[in-house]
This record gives sequence, C-alpha cells and structure tokens, in this order.
Amino acid sequence: MLRIAALVLALPALASIACGPTPQGGDDDGDGGGVVVDAPAGGPDADERDASCGAQNTPIAVENLGDPPDLLVVLDRSGSMSSPIPSFPPNFTPKWTIMRDALNTLAADLEDNIRFGLAEFPTDDDCAVDGGSAVRVPIDLDQAPEIAGYFSSRSPNGNTPAHLGLAAALTHYQGLAVNPAGRYVLFATDGEPNCAADAATAASQTVAAVTALAQAGIKTYVLGFGGGFTNDAVLNNAAQAGQVPRAGGPPHYYAANSAAELAAVLDTIAGGIIVPSCSYALASLPPNPDDVTVTLDGVVVPRSTQHTNGWDYHPDAMTITFFGSYCDQITSGAVANVSFVYGCPGPVID
Repeated sequence: MLRIAALVLALPALASIACGPTPQGGDDDGDGGGVVVDAPAGGPDADERDASCGAQNTPIAVENLGDPPDLLVVLDRSGSMSSPIPSFPPNFTPKWTIMRDALNTLAADLEDNIRFGLAEFPTDDDCAVDGGSAVRVPIDLDQAPEIAGYFSSRSPNGNTPAHLGLAAALTHYQGLAVNPAGRYVLFATDGEPNCAADAATAASQTVAAVTALAQAGIKTYVLGFGGGFTNDAVLNNAAQAGQVPRAGGPPHYYAANSAAELAAVLDTIAGGIIVPSCSYALASLPPNPDDVTVTLDGVVVPRSTQHTNGWDYHPDAMTITFFGSYCDQITSGAVANVSFVYGCPGPVID
C-alpha cells in the first residue's frame, strides 16, 4: 500500500504518480492508443511519434476507494515524553516532537483512507483521565487538521495511567456505530504504566483494558516508543491481548527508538488495517486519457475495456479499476506499488 510521496506500506491504498517516460518509439496504429515499443532501425523518427509522449509533468493524485477503518490513537502524554530518546550520538529532540511529526504526517497522508481519532492519558498533570475529554480528536475522516491542532495546544506532563486511557477509548467506541471495515486502537507509550498501588497492578489493569477492547471487537496495536522500558512484559502481554501482535515476535509489541523507526512502524500498522480496493479515484483527468501506463509493482497492466483482466476507467472517467487476476493480486495484499504513469500509452488487450 502506498501513500502519496511513494511511501510503501503493507497494502495498496494510494498510487504513486510519475510523468511519462522518454518516448522510445511509435504506437502500433498511430492513434496514441496502442503499445509503445522500441523503434527499430530505420523506423519512425521523433517527429513521427506521439508528440505528447513523456511531455506531461503535472502529478495526478490517486486515492484508494476501499472502505476506511477506524483507528483511535491512545497517546501517552506523560512528562517523560518531553525527554529525548537515549542515543549515541545524542539527539536532543523531545520524544513528543518526534511523535507529533510522525502522527501529523501519517494523518495528512492517509486521512481519506483511515478514520483517525486521538485520545490522551493523562488528561491532567498527574494520574487522572477525564472520560469526557480524553478523546481530543473524535474518530472521523479528514482529521489531520484536528490532530495537528491537538499538538499545537497540548504538551506532555504527568504520569502514565494507561488503563484509563484505554478505557476511555472503549467508551468512545461504544458511542459509535460498528465499522465493518475494522475498529482499532494504537496504544502508544514511552514507559510502563505507573498509576496504581504497585507495578504489577498497573500492568494487570493495562492488559485488562486491552482485553476489554478486544472483547468488544476492537483490536489494539501496542507501540513502545523511546526505549524507556526496564520491563516490557506488560507491552508484550498487552500486544497479545490486543489480537494484532507484531509478526515474528517476541517482542510482540512494535518498538521504535528513533524518528525513522517510528515512521516505519506507523506505516506498517496503518498499511495493515487499510482495506485494499481494486478502484482508485483520480484527483484530476490526465491530459489524454488514452496515453497512460498502469503498473503493479513495476509490471505493466494492460487496459481491458471489456473488464476481463486488466484495468479501465470504471465506473466513470475519474476512477481506474482493476479486474481479473490484477484485482486478485491487490486484494490479497501481494501488491506494494500501484503506479499511474501518463504521457505515453500502455497496452490494450480488449
């Protein structure tokens, strides 16, 4: 799955765009609708080829039309998030800043593909979570501006009442209609829960809160951020209780100890929940709708105007849809890169 700027996730959601390649030859019938082939020796020269081939250079954004799942970020805003990630050589950027930038980027790129929301813990500067205000950004589409607004008005402080933040997430979901495309929580913390009589109680309360979410049909991804864990058993147990543990564990939770690792983890998680679709919406029409080449992972897909096995504009001129085995590849998750290249014609089979 791709987002704009060609960042690869686990499943296809957004197609990367490129301008057409440098022309290599003429099409088979001279009308711009056939296959572009290498010109043989003595063949047509440049002024006999499709003059528009490779000449277009305005990107056309493509948006996956799969049903968007729900993802509520349950974010640790404890005081330790104001500290940098321990590293050598040292990096003095606060963890809060790194998390802010990563979540803002994710939401901006995928706000049409995921119904984002954001809850925090604590809501005060100690151990409390006000159930009425914990969800700072309600779950919905197009929430990137609201998430950015949250970070512009909030800063880290307090302790780590993780179980209360997770309980607030469950309450928020209980007030929403069940989303058949999926309901998820991303529990992101930089330290162990500590708002209980002892560490064991805080850990068991956290795992119980994740279990309650799972029992309600809401799966929880667990993200340990910043390397501040002397005992990560609670994260491993919570990740397993959340029903979407990291593949290849232990650790069963997702760990990120740098800005790059955090971005990669968020992309992996987001890519794992987006429902892949065989249809993609164009933000604008290409200058010549017949002069396009479509690829899956770099392999050219033929245009199939009879909708047998290839791609076509369907159900309208602003949507490209894959059919047959190409659609099967996308929905199976086998495709990492969907590309819509314009300026030169691709093959047509029917």
